[in-house]
Amino acid sequence: MEKVRKILIVVNDNDDEYPAGNSLKEMLLKCGYLIYMACHGKDVVLLIKKYNIDLVLFDLCLCDEHEFLSVKSTKNALPDTNVIVMVDRAKVGKVIKELCMDTVDYILKPFDADYLKKTVENALYKQQLEWNLKKTLFDKEIINNINKSIATSIDIRESFSMVCSELKKIIPFVRACLIISNEQGQWFQVFALAKKYDFSEINAGESFPMGGSLLEKIIQTGKPIIVNDTSTGHFWTDKVLHNEGILSRLGFPLILKGKVLGAITFGAKELNSFDEQCYFYLWQIAPQLAIVLENTILFSRIKTSEERYKMLFNYAADSMMMVDLNGKILTVNRREEEIIGYQMEELVNKYVFDFLTIPSKRTVISLLSMAVNKKAPTTEIEVISKNKQILVMELDIIAVRERNDIIYMLAHFRDITERKNLELELKREKEKLDDIVSQIGADLLVIGKDKKIRWANKRLINNHPLGKNIVNHTCFDTFCNFEEDPVECPSFKVFKTAKINQTERMVYNHNKKKFCNVISSPIFDKEGNVVQVLELIQDITEKKREEERQKKLQQQLIHSDRLISIGRLAAGVAHEINTPLAIISGMTQGFLERKKGFSNETIKEFKTMQKVAKRIERIVNSLLELSHFEGNEQPRPANINKIIKDTVALIIEPFTKKNKKIILKLSSRLPKIKGFAEQLQQVIMNLLINADDATDSGDTISITTGIKNKNTITITFEDTGKGIPENQLSRVFDPFFTDKEVGKGTGLGLSITYGIIKRHNGAIHVKSDVGKGAKFEINLPTNFEKVTYDG
Repeated sequence: MEKVRKILIVVNDNDDEYPAGNSLKEMLLKCGYLIYMACHGKDVVLLIKKYNIDLVLFDLCLCDEHEFLSVKSTKNALPDTNVIVMVDRAKVGKVIKELCMDTVDYILKPFDADYLKKTVENALYKQQLEWNLKKTLFDKEIINNINKSIATSIDIRESFSMVCSELKKIIPFVRACLIISNEQGQWFQVFALAKKYDFSEINAGESFPMGGSLLEKIIQTGKPIIVNDTSTGHFWTDKVLHNEGILSRLGFPLILKGKVLGAITFGAKELNSFDEQCYFYLWQIAPQLAIVLENTILFSRIKTSEERYKMLFNYAADSMMMVDLNGKILTVNRREEEIIGYQMEELVNKYVFDFLTIPSKRTVISLLSMAVNKKAPTTEIEVISKNKQILVMELDIIAVRERNDIIYMLAHFRDITERKNLELELKREKEKLDDIVSQIGADLLVIGKDKKIRWANKRLINNHPLGKNIVNHTCFDTFCNFEEDPVECPSFKVFKTAKINQTERMVYNHNKKKFCNVISSPIFDKEGNVVQVLELIQDITEKKREEERQKKLQQQLIHSDRLISIGRLAAGVAHEINTPLAIISGMTQGFLERKKGFSNETIKEFKTMQKVAKRIERIVNSLLELSHFEGNEQPRPANINKIIKDTVALIIEPFTKKNKKIILKLSSRLPKIKGFAEQLQQVIMNLLINADDATDSGDTISITTGIKNKNTITITFEDTGKGIPENQLSRVFDPFFTDKEVGKGTGLGLSITYGIIKRHNGAIHVKSDVGKGAKFEINLPTNFEKVTYDG
């Protein structure tokens, strides 16, 4: 069940029955918190301690010395207390200055319930994170101390009390013991015992029947066992320990190389004292404890059997040597003779230093001195053989004692020369392979089944922001910048099919699209299972961009051809329509001028006919403009900034009435260009009308001019309107295409605009996000020769 968080609300003692505090209390009670109330300065610290308060809310109404003192005294007495002050916006500066807000959060009044709830939740969440971190660090330090103690122990019985004293900080118990099984499995022995009480029927060094015991069950299952109530326990040891006041027990297996050596057991004076959290701690020390336990048993047997010890010494796989405290060699085993080439007679009574390199001499002197009081660490040294070959060995030195007196130092040598040579050769091969791989013009990485990167080539490491830290990060987060594993992951397919997979993927790198060609190859183990995937990733972004540019150029050519064809058709149709349309318009006007001979209904119909005829006339004029032929017309210098200002001045009034703002950002360095001013003004007008139709009240239309390069200027129209759907972007310049209501547009405005820009040897592009507006960018050359084109 989740813990109910406790909050203390501290208010001004002048408030009548705390009206503000009660309102605040109601808000927090609805959120499921347990609420306490207090006044400034009145037992705030005592209440926090008494009720174990999680969060204190100080309501600063007066912001006087009394209220400030209340907050300060609370923080001074209980520095770890989670505190939030509530203060009026006008007084926040005074509060920050007075309270030094580095340890105190604040809420500005007035505030709503949601804001309060979110602030309180964040403060409590932060407090929980800090507590968890402290607990984790504390537990980790305990486990490290225990493992260090175990690792430096020759006989676990000597360090068991210290291990238990550390374990008590995280596991509640009054009795702990190490128990082991005899070789036949019929008896168990209490190998080490630590307890807080005197009397016990099960003591260290004693042996007891295995049948029906806790250890028997642990050996059978290989799993830890918890007895929550020894009075109802199934093991005979439960009943014995229950009589000693042990009400609950925990047994944890000590496993080495797949075999249960024994167990570490705990007893507590309370029921239900142990849970699976104890397993978490014990899993971290059990392997080391099992190793030391085995070592302890081994050395115990060596001490009890000198002959057996000599046999082990002489026929050990590694070389061994007995030396005195000064390093004089007392004896060596046969393996030592084989490795360094000297016979025993040549070694005995010589000093071990005589067969070491100078740096190793200093190291061994230090190790001998260290081993007198504690176990010396395993150290690499260099030994000179009889044939003057340098041998690399790992050295362990142990002080062998009898009745607390050191009788000799046992030096244990492991010849790792071959391993070192192989490591050196492997390192050289790896460097050679890395050099080869680094020359490949692509990123290479190896991915494990957990989707984490296990290796990356130098090219990827040097180019990636994480550098070497990319290893052990997930590939989809680090390389693809995805928050979770994508469904169509190339490596997942390879793990599933065990076949090479090639695909193209689009990823976002620093908010920029990046296209990659990914070749994923399986890496098999000896059994033929896919254990890792090697991915070769080539950046094909430029190739894709070039393909996109070619595609756009092709679309523009198709569009231009379409405009030419439609223009020619439109010209013919427009001329055929104009003549009868002029007759209809003239007759309608004549009828209206002689309106005395017609009824009001008939006059109304004539006016409708006249309106429709004018609309047809506008459409015809647009068709003519679409197909307009400028044959021998000469371009003249045109001031684009002036054309924009003049056009905006003509159309600004309806925009202002609709609460739409037109912002001009015109470059003062913009040069004049050669062109047709009237046509360019029509472009500006068309784009403004188009923006008007696409925007609502409060929206903004920005017109920006600038210099793209020495031969080109840019004009940008950008609005904050409804935008253009993606499926319509490729059609906006098509003649007669419109998404407006019937009667509100001919669909020719942007087509005419496109044609005019093309006549000026320019280009126009559009970008849009639905709901965010549209952006038209025009590029125009500053100078071009006489313009001729076909209609």
